[in-house]
Amino acid sequence: MTRRELLPFWGAGLALASEIQNLSYPLRTLQGTLTPPSAFFVRDHFSPPEVSLAGWSLRIEGSVERQLDVNFSDLVEMPGRKVRAVLECAGNAAGGSAVGCGQWEGVPISTLLELARPAADAAFLMLEGADSGRLFPDAPVRAYSQVVPLAKCNEPASLIAFKLNDLTLPKRNGFPARALFPSWYGMDSVKWLRRIVVLRRIEEATTFRESGMDRLYNRVTHAARTVEATRLSEVQVKSAVAWPNDGMKLPVGHYSIWGFAWSGARPVRSVRVSLDGGKGWHETRFDNPPEQYGWVRWRYDWSAQPGDYILMSRAADQGGSEQPLTRDPARRDGYELNWCKPLHCSVR
Repeated sequence: MTRRELLPFWGAGLALASEIQNLSYPLRTLQGTLTPPSAFFVRDHFSPPEVSLAGWSLRIEGSVERQLDVNFSDLVEMPGRKVRAVLECAGNAAGGSAVGCGQWEGVPISTLLELARPAADAAFLMLEGADSGRLFPDAPVRAYSQVVPLAKCNEPASLIAFKLNDLTLPKRNGFPARALFPSWYGMDSVKWLRRIVVLRRIEEATTFRESGMDRLYNRVTHAARTVEATRLSEVQVKSAVAWPNDGMKLPVGHYSIWGFAWSGARPVRSVRVSLDGGKGWHETRFDNPPEQYGWVRWRYDWSAQPGDYILMSRAADQGGSEQPLTRDPARRDGYELNWCKPLHCSVR
């Protein structure tokens, strides 16, 4: 089930739809390579909680030798790290704008785990936010939570983030602190983070399961009369045309077709543009160097002559993955929508 399919439940009163935010901002409004905090997309599952610096703390418990309770002052005094990284909603449409790239600052999760000393056979972390609600009619009210492998949490770039572009996190983006897992889809980067439970492989993430969250964010494929479901994790290679807009009518002239491209932990290698729906392709140039976790702003100089055009962009990363031209017909879910979206425009 996708977020779109959940909206009728929210509208029925399981959470107040007027308080739940679902915001995206056109990529064409971005002036540089970082998304301003005021233009960062927002996806909520439940109503945003009331939080304050004075009342906030993060507890680390479960299969650890030492339970930790960390307040905001403790957090900002710890050795920190800055990471420039893309954050994308798992259900972001092909060519969609539920994605942004920011410079995040915080404390590596591994730093806190070293203090808590997880059990030798610890395998997962359940991360819990301060927001809560009911995902399904038959589910109890539970805090928003996600389960992330310990190995991912121990990566140096996995953070408890408290700044975005050198500014305090906006409330709607997780103030005062959130998880950040660069290269993974945004649902695991839990906002308004308040609790981390370390789990052995045999232990159950009770809140996660009872809420029904295990029924969301799964890659579902149908083949040979079988249905397989696997958990989403790494962001797939993708690009989007920011300008021109779909359906735009242009006079004859010289233009710059431009947009963004990104791909999980592997830097983007190339972006090509088609003017005829994928029959022919043209190389673009980058406005900024490709980097791990970040995106590139690309452009193509176009001498537009009279005619009707179908524009597409296609990215490839340094790991050898290339953006697909169409959606995999075996998919039965609404996630990883990374195929090349065609845009129509005319020149007269």
